[in-house]
Amino acid sequence: MPSPADEVPITPDVVAALLAEQHPDLAHLPLGRRYAGWDMAMYRLGEDLAVRLPRRVAAVGSMATELRWVRELGTAWTFPTQQVVRAGEPGAAYPWPWAVVTWLPGATAAEVPLDASAGADLGRALTQVHVPAAPDAPYNDEQSVPLSARVPVVLRSLAHVEEHAPARGLRLDRERAERLWADALAAPVDVPRTWIHADLHPYNLLSVEGRFAGVLDWADIAEGDPATDLGFLWLALPAAGVAAAFEAYGGLSDATTARAHGTGLALAAGWVQWDETTTREIGWRALTELGVARPA
Repeated sequence: MPSPADEVPITPDVVAALLAEQHPDLAHLPLGRRYAGWDMAMYRLGEDLAVRLPRRVAAVGSMATELRWVRELGTAWTFPTQQVVRAGEPGAAYPWPWAVVTWLPGATAAEVPLDASAGADLGRALTQVHVPAAPDAPYNDEQSVPLSARVPVVLRSLAHVEEHAPARGLRLDRERAERLWADALAAPVDVPRTWIHADLHPYNLLSVEGRFAGVLDWADIAEGDPATDLGFLWLALPAAGVAAAFEAYGGLSDATTARAHGTGLALAAGWVQWDETTTREIGWRALTELGVARPA
């Protein structure tokens, strides 16, 4: 599925005009290539910075959340991540808030997969993120929801997996899938709601030769079950790496571990249905690491 088009012009000239107008001390820095996600566009700025701008009106609230919460929470984070260093306001060339953020070297984990050895660093990073959420923390309609809300989608997704696995020389281990999902649904939420990244997939994780090199894109940060972020790890790491992340995270109850497995199953089964090849392959690999997709 192609990403939507920009709803307002976002060009190097627009970015240069915003910098000259609001942060003239940065305006002399050269603008690099553009990177575009579903909601945000980003231009590298000099060697150490980047300019990050919403591409759609639906993403403006996410930028406001980053400017408010990530600037505050990020001061306590020691893992590599993009920090907000300047806030931008609507200007003559652009109608929405925007930000200047730090630049991190590396490739996304979708391009250069993380090794199992990256798991411990990623687990320790999540312990810093998963602190009690503020009473007015945002609620994410996709990831702050209870697992029970995912039931219809998961059932449809598993039917898709079962139908398409044979073409890949695989089969759905339905018994294991149903056990993982049933255990997750039965597991009580035995921890407080915390801040969660809520979109911790391989496109938002950085890799340097397979080592964990940072977390990107906090547009979806919200309050939720920490098991949600832990479930995303199945998309990014081999099973041994997930185990290392859980161990480094520490103190995980059986219930939280079960909910994380259920979230991982839900995410992986959904990702195999994407049209984009890399995304689809990530989903199939995650199902294999979960032991749900097995050689036929």
